[in-house]
Amino acid sequence: MYTQVTNFKSAVMKMDVEGYEHRAFTQAAQLLRDVRVSHVFMEWVRMRALYGADVDDTPDKRLVQRMIDTLSSRQYLPYGVTNAPSHALDLRRWYSWPDDIVWVLAGSVEPRRLAELAPEVPSARRIANDRRALWDD
Repeated sequence: MYTQVTNFKSAVMKMDVEGYEHRAFTQAAQLLRDVRVSHVFMEWVRMRALYGADVDDTPDKRLVQRMIDTLSSRQYLPYGVTNAPSHALDLRRWYSWPDDIVWVLAGSVEPRRLAELAPEVPSARRIANDRRALWDD
């Protein structure tokens, strides 16, 4: 469905659906199969807070794990966005990941080079704070 209207073969994705990334990924299989998405940027703060270690087993928590399993089975590894990461995050400890993450497809730009290519990837939270600051003046 997604790729029936696209004419590109590679992409970088930024997801910001306020803690519902795991639900969006339930329909992503065809997109990831047809388009080489080298990097998937996500805010993780809400995922961690809503579905993390202290939350009982729920359908949403299982979808988060399914999203992680889907991405890792397709050769993606998660990294923190800040501080030019050099090591992938632990897939089993997703409830302790940093606020902003990037899934990197194997063979794509090395994560530690991301800081050179995009020195600052603004989070939605920081953008909202910047906008509030503008209006408060």
